[in-house]
Amino acid sequence: MTDIKVFAIVVTYKRKELLERVLFSLQRQTHALSKIIVVDNNSQDGTEELVESIRSRAEFGLVEYYNTMNNLGGAGGFEFGFKTALSGNSPFEYLWLMDDDLIPDSTCLEELLKTAKSTSSIDIIQPLRKNIDGSCAELSPVLYDLSKFWLVNPKRESVLQRMSRDDSLDTFKIAGIPFEGPLIPRELIIKIGNPNPKFFIFNDDLDYSLRAQKIGGEIFCNPKAVATRMLLNNQSNDLKSWKGYFMLRNHFYILRSYGKTFFVRNKPYAITFLLCLFYILKIDLRAAKICLDALTDSKKLSNNDIHKP
Repeated sequence: MTDIKVFAIVVTYKRKELLERVLFSLQRQTHALSKIIVVDNNSQDGTEELVESIRSRAEFGLVEYYNTMNNLGGAGGFEFGFKTALSGNSPFEYLWLMDDDLIPDSTCLEELLKTAKSTSSIDIIQPLRKNIDGSCAELSPVLYDLSKFWLVNPKRESVLQRMSRDDSLDTFKIAGIPFEGPLIPRELIIKIGNPNPKFFIFNDDLDYSLRAQKIGGEIFCNPKAVATRMLLNNQSNDLKSWKGYFMLRNHFYILRSYGKTFFVRNKPYAITFLLCLFYILKIDLRAAKICLDALTDSKKLSNNDIHKP
């Protein structure tokens, strides 16, 4: 497997201290990477200078730095990275996607490739994410049900819940990935294309998972491939921030696009009605308007520039 060429794509935005740790962890992989593509969403905080100083060391000659000149969000950043990888003269067999706060163990890529060897050429392999304290942080869905209207959350079971019942599991099938650590084969990318940049943040990874499964691709989680999140994944207050618009809008898009019944595809109207009623009763007209905007914009994933920070 030593001749398998893997490019890592790291999307970053104003986290240069964490990014430095990510780059060192990628350089220490037991399966050496062929290239590390750093996509900077125009951080303007010294990120470029940091990466250039790291690139000056002989062992980091495989690092390439690109500034998008705009904050494209995670979705746009990864689309930029995919395009960059595909446009180069150096061939690759897999892309390995990294957030700027994810530290893979030194054997992480090696373990992912072991699983990839035994699966099809369009399957995605996801590592197990952990928190700094060693607890499981992998919230990817094992089951994602888009057939039932009455489900509040289509995610019926997460990897965390599955692992809490049996932490001795070997590789098992899951229903979705985060763009934090998945190994994605070139053949799949050629078939389904790049991530959709219109998502900006949230559910761009779920959309990619659903597109992959639509053509017969499967997704597997290998618990032996471990990566550690440096920041806690706490979205409990996101609905009260600018992120709430993107969470709602993009969730509505997923329901509209991939709902398996007429009722699920039109569920965004019911959700919006209930949320607007709730916020109106609380005399929070601003929040009600955000819900209405999310519903309207979910048809085409429009108006990113109005709502992004």
